[in-house]
Amino acid sequence: MVYLCLAAATVAVGAGRASGAEPATTALDFPRPLSPDLPHDVDVDALHKLDRDGQVPEAQRLFDIFAWQAFIALNWPANSDGAPDREKTIADAEAPRVWMGWRTNDSIYLPDGGKPAPWDAAKEHAERELVLWRYSKMIDESDSPTNELHESMQAFTGPLVDQNGVFVRYQSLVNKPQFDYIVTNELYNQEGQIAFVAEKGQEIEFPANKTGYDPKPGSMGVKLAWKQLGPDDMPERFFTQEAFVVSTSFDKDGNPVRTRSKQLMGLVGMHVTALTQSAPNWIWATFEHVDNVIADDLEFGTTLAGNRERVRPIFNNPDQPTKLVNVLPPKNALPDASGQFTEWDEKKTTNPVQLTRVVPVAPATAALNRSVQNQLEAAGSVFRYYELIGTQWPIQPGFPAFGGGAGSAPESIHYKVPGRVVPVYNINTTMESYFQKGEQDAGPLEEDDRLPFGFWADQPTEQVTPDRTRVFGTESCVGCHFSAGAAMAFKRDENGKPIRDANGLLEPIYGKNGSFGQTGNAHYVWQLQLKARSKQGSSRP
Repeated sequence: MVYLCLAAATVAVGAGRASGAEPATTALDFPRPLSPDLPHDVDVDALHKLDRDGQVPEAQRLFDIFAWQAFIALNWPANSDGAPDREKTIADAEAPRVWMGWRTNDSIYLPDGGKPAPWDAAKEHAERELVLWRYSKMIDESDSPTNELHESMQAFTGPLVDQNGVFVRYQSLVNKPQFDYIVTNELYNQEGQIAFVAEKGQEIEFPANKTGYDPKPGSMGVKLAWKQLGPDDMPERFFTQEAFVVSTSFDKDGNPVRTRSKQLMGLVGMHVTALTQSAPNWIWATFEHVDNVIADDLEFGTTLAGNRERVRPIFNNPDQPTKLVNVLPPKNALPDASGQFTEWDEKKTTNPVQLTRVVPVAPATAALNRSVQNQLEAAGSVFRYYELIGTQWPIQPGFPAFGGGAGSAPESIHYKVPGRVVPVYNINTTMESYFQKGEQDAGPLEEDDRLPFGFWADQPTEQVTPDRTRVFGTESCVGCHFSAGAAMAFKRDENGKPIRDANGLLEPIYGKNGSFGQTGNAHYVWQLQLKARSKQGSSRP
């Protein structure tokens, strides 16, 4: 393959830029003015003029620009039909946002495995009442099908407690192309996944964007992290929403006790994922509030209580510099038969987590952040208080993954997923707080499918010797989602009888063919494994 190598300053502005934008000096400058147009892909014309292997920093800038364009477009005020309201600006603080017309995961993956209601962005906006629950695998809290069930547990870990001693809440939504693919192929329940993957022998391939005469967006998703604003927080520095927060504690008999209250919530983190033709491994962008782990203490703001105070970090106490960082709170409720706690009680879990960022934001990304933040500040938008942490994309989409195992690092980490994805690490401190271990064994960072079901790659077994090579590492968006699987069958005992778990639910077997250049069979979408339920439901009365 022949590449046309150009200096960064001469890369032409391509057709992938949002319509209506003023010409920039180069394709590596963020376009003006701020636009409500949601990009379908990066500036592909500019990307094709780059050597994706030799000009990685320039290509990285194109993907970072895409990330910011998507963030702005998704947070643009919306009309009642979910489309951007072009009569309003990004500074409007009251209007619903474009992403609010998308579908929550819990409106797609229903408790009974049933078919979700049809797509109706206007209805999502009109009937929207945000209810933020505390959700865990141990407790079914979906009492009302009209409630939006959201999580306060980070993926595979536990809660994040802010400096006020309150849990952070999470919310996930997908766009119409992703929703349509799930519904059309009945991937919203385990039986549908088994029929599609195992019985029909088809691969799950979510749609990417379409180009040409009638361009269309590909699959996209967002995940948001929300913090409850207390008297000492400064709402003027947050994008805010009012929500009903349902907190859960436990009585002496282990029964859940729920408390519902209306709270003002502030956005502290946002993932944006997009499946595009330039990135068949998806584009993975993540944003945070600028005050999450550090803050400019020369700045002042007005608190919810009406006081003028210095700005302080949201998830870090600078007055406790020796406090251990990124430590998961211990469980303190629902002891099992051995006396080990299995859950977190919100009323008891109030010690703030001291967060820090182990991998800093890249200087080029930080420079782009300042450029976009200046535009947002000039527009009078609260989104100037948010920053892009990083964007992952594939240098060489067809490049195979490198399987894990003893002695396989560093290649098994650099190339854990197909495509030579960069940057290798990309963490949102509000969503992957406890994956920031730094120096550690290589095993947990690898994809080692030789391990028996239920074993992590840092646990020795009789069959496998894990990789004990000492490395520096965190995790990444794509590195985690690479492992996602879809249901292939239900477990049965030696007599062929279906096996059910402690809650009476059928136990599925999830497909996973992640080593040696193939992705997990859910095409990077964890919800197929974590959210979909069986149509047969529970066997309990």
